[in-house]
Amino acid sequence: MLPPLFRRRRRAKLTSRIVELQLALAQAERALHQDDLTALLNRRGFRRACDGHPEQAPVVLSCVMIDLDDFKGINDRHGHPAGDAALLHFAAALRRGLRPEDTVARLGGDEFALLLAGAAGREVEGILLRIQHDLQQNSCTMLTETLRFSAGVAERSPRESLAQTLSRADSALLDAKRRGKSCIVRAADPTP
Repeated sequence: MLPPLFRRRRRAKLTSRIVELQLALAQAERALHQDDLTALLNRRGFRRACDGHPEQAPVVLSCVMIDLDDFKGINDRHGHPAGDAALLHFAAALRRGLRPEDTVARLGGDEFALLLAGAAGREVEGILLRIQHDLQQNSCTMLTETLRFSAGVAERSPRESLAQTLSRADSALLDAKRRGKSCIVRAADPTP
């Protein structure tokens, strides 16, 4: 039988090692689901968040797809560090403009996605206009121009999957780009 002091030391070492492993696991989990530049959800994290919204949930859910306007030009004119600063600035504006229950992700490059539970119509538009206003009032220090974005919005219909709603929001975003950018376009309702 081991002496009590030795057992306590051994238990303390094991407890310490367990805590280290739990922290490492949490860090790996964050790296798996979080964008390393903006600390928003990444594409994988966004898909996981989408899984948390049941297909036939009674709550209203709006999906928003966003692209920064002329982001390639920012990188070309100011360099990639300024592009990174612009992405960080935009991510901060999204955090300030969204509600705690909203989901926001950077899907890649300058493409972002939002899930706005319990918000529809004018409320969604108000949230996006608040973010646009924030960008106008708080400019990115590394840029001479104001960041602008285009957005496509779709409200989930009871008869469609979340993937279909996101696809409609993405189509509305493409329509916003075709209309000249810096605008918000609402997707047409799904056909029955």
